[in-house]
Amino acid sequence: MNEFGRYLKSDIYKLRHSWYFAVHLLFPVLGAVLMLLYSRFSSSNELNKLAAFVQITAAAFPFAISIVCQMAAEQELQAGQFQNMLTLPDRKKTVFSKLAILLLSGLFSAALSTVLFGVPFSYITGTKLPVKFFILIPIVLWAGNIMIYGLHLILAFRFGRNLGISIGVMGSLLSALLQTGIGTGRWFVIPYGLGIRFAESALISLFRLPSAGNRELQIGIIFCTAATCGIIGFVPFWFSRYGGASSD
Repeated sequence: MNEFGRYLKSDIYKLRHSWYFAVHLLFPVLGAVLMLLYSRFSSSNELNKLAAFVQITAAAFPFAISIVCQMAAEQELQAGQFQNMLTLPDRKKTVFSKLAILLLSGLFSAALSTVLFGVPFSYITGTKLPVKFFILIPIVLWAGNIMIYGLHLILAFRFGRNLGISIGVMGSLLSALLQTGIGTGRWFVIPYGLGIRFAESALISLFRLPSAGNRELQIGIIFCTAATCGIIGFVPFWFSRYGGASSD
């Protein structure tokens, strides 16, 4: 455990000298500001405005993940062609350290975005949001994308910037499409469709609205749990055999 703590401290220190942490502040701030402007001038009702915030945030998540995973990989590339990671005694703990920082940073950003939007939203619209909104929404947004972090971390290390970010862009577009009728009957087995559907379901549950597709939601939760456990197990297995090659 002490060794893993040292890996975490080392990674945090290295990332401090990049834009990594600034990006995790910038995305939530810009997203909250844009959605508050939309809420201020839109004629939609309050629930639709909240749904728009949740959906747009969820759709942006895959692209944001591709960016921060690439930043984490490029920091190691520039520091010595990944040799700082590959020569450490325990490769599994090394990559788990990267993944842990990415996941914790993502949870922080999701929570910050929700607070920065939700608190002013209550004043702008006069709608008092339940405390559960500020807890449940960021957790659901984050948990539905854990597997995406693992996937994009592998893409960033193995294939470099172009492919990883391109897939992130396509993932965000696919996420938005799967939220529509196109996703009906298939979203629950497509990783990029999980976060946005889960967040929408959480919002429906918070406000006790009638919902449909509970069977799909149950299948989606099972698939998400299995896929998340699978990718968390696969990342260290893959990295233990990684040779440092990158397409960039």
